[in-house]
Amino acid sequence: MKRERVLLPLDIRKCPLEIFPLVEGIARRPEVTVILLHVMHLNIVAQDNRLYREVELEARRHLERLAWHYLPLTTSIILHVRVGKPAEQILAEARVENVDLIIIPTYGPSFWSRLVSVWKPGACRLVSARTERIMRDAPCAVYAAPVKSRFNCEEAWGWPMTRKNREPGRSSEPSITHTPALEPN
Repeated sequence: MKRERVLLPLDIRKCPLEIFPLVEGIARRPEVTVILLHVMHLNIVAQDNRLYREVELEARRHLERLAWHYLPLTTSIILHVRVGKPAEQILAEARVENVDLIIIPTYGPSFWSRLVSVWKPGACRLVSARTERIMRDAPCAVYAAPVKSRFNCEEAWGWPMTRKNREPGRSSEPSITHTPALEPN
């Protein structure tokens, strides 16, 4: 039985919760490992790496909570947080983890883009330029999943997240493998 790896890149500030039933359907098979990835594109230069580590730790906690609430407890899950340009980091993660499938949430064309396409046929993109690049350069299959909702983990669950913010009633959390963070470029 071949092990399968599925990469799901998420932005914790615009997380589409409707993507999880799709991923859950795939993740129910025991040979599937789901990799949740958040890419931080920080436009700041910090004196030391403490700020990066704090932001990374909080992003990991939000990914962990998303996995805990929306994926089956029996699912093999890996959490990764990377720093850099999202498309580059998603492609790098796919190569490093040797993934078989990337599921990218896509929001579809904006109202403005659709309006412009009335005057310029063919100007309306169905997916973002970032998603097009990932689809073109990915070392594996890519599924662009259409989504509409945007859940902000930081607003809903607070910053920083503490154990008391967690939802009661779950006796145990899934086993989640944490990997070392990549230092910012």
